[in-house]
Amino acid sequence: MVASSHQVMGFTWGIVAITISHSFGLVPDLLFANILFFVSVMIGSLLPDIDTPKSKLGGPFDQWGFIVILTLIAVEAVTPGINRAIQFSLMILSPMLFVFSGHRKFTHSLPFLVLMGAYSMMLYIYIHIPIFYLIGFLAGITSHLFGDYLTKRGIPLLYPFSRKYFRFFVTFRTGSTAEQTITAVLIVLNIILLAKNTLS
Repeated sequence: MVASSHQVMGFTWGIVAITISHSFGLVPDLLFANILFFVSVMIGSLLPDIDTPKSKLGGPFDQWGFIVILTLIAVEAVTPGINRAIQFSLMILSPMLFVFSGHRKFTHSLPFLVLMGAYSMMLYIYIHIPIFYLIGFLAGITSHLFGDYLTKRGIPLLYPFSRKYFRFFVTFRTGSTAEQTITAVLIVLNIILLAKNTLS
């Protein structure tokens, strides 16, 4: 799927996630908190495509990602233990080195989703990012994998343990009229769901 389609589908998954979270009392009443939730969903919905320089996130990371990681390593090497935040940032960024395995490889697999889930728990435990936002982030990533699972190419669900690509039994080509139609339907669905949740 193209980036805009991923964002629309991510928004749909975000609405579902926030509805489920509400039933568990995890949703704050503040409007700003809900906006941040959907920002985290949007970031998650684009994150798996960080493995390609042509993507919205992959381009900047391809240019600056290694520089950031090397800088953090250098700071920690010169001044060990000076800043726990730097250590944690290095720990968070290091898995991103996997993105250089190629497009639709590790970042489009279930192991990557599990890894991001584990790192989300670390964010929650060590720097106390509310679990609410992390749920949105993971919902976004999951929506991306699901969206690409619907395409003809599919995704390597078990990479790096298996290089086999899996796909749904009904598929469409990336950027095709079918994808555009699905995106349009999801936009309408999002509007209906938002209106329903706002009025309820």
